Amino acid sequence: MSNLATLRDLVELDLDDSANDVWATADIDRAIKRALVQYSEVNPQQIVGTITLAADGREISLSTLTGLSRVVKVWYPYTSTDPEDPPSWVRWETWAGTLYIASGAEPANGDKVRVYYHKLQTIDDLSGASATTVSIEDEEVIVLGAGAYAALQQGRSAVAAAGVSTETPEHWMRWGLNRMDAFYDALRAVRTRELRKIDKRVPMHVDGWERGDYRDGI
Repeated sequence: MSNLATLRDLVELDLDDSANDVWATADIDRAIKRALVQYSEVNPQQIVGTITLAADGREISLSTLTGLSRVVKVWYPYTSTDPEDPPSWVRWETWAGTLYIASGAEPANGDKVRVYYHKLQTIDDLSGASATTVSIEDEEVIVLGAGAYAALQQGRSAVAAAGVSTETPEHWMRWGLNRMDAFYDALRAVRTRELRKIDKRVPMHVDGWERGDYRDGI
């Protein structure tokens, strides 16, 4: 798996700026982070965690599930030594870092709740992460998106700078938009691939991630 330095070098190579004459490393890292967030929306980490309750009640803190971005399913009651078969899925809601179990018996102190959830993918050395969770086959998707974000940001910055030739921002905006189109095509492909792992009946093309999502305001 690649780390931040490796992916940064690939983005700089795409931008023809290996010497960082145009983009500082901090700008490249920010673009990589933006691409990673978008990628994580279509292919997040899938995590399973267990919470042991410290008190009675239907409201349960999710603070122990580090990096949680979205709860998917909740299993309660859950017996870790002899898990129920089939699982006891319950109705639930989340609000401000709190899970509310809306069905079944009221959870009691010492009970365990099994939570299936999503979290953002990580890249080693980016935002303090110690490992890269993006699959090798998808690292180029991150590079593609990061290059697009960096180019679009450069185009906007050049437009705002006094005395800069209009050809420079137009070039970067045009290049960036073309790369962004390719990035969103790649995200659609990733999303379709992951959905088809769950259900082969999913069509080869799944709608979503259309151009208007990122072209608004450009």
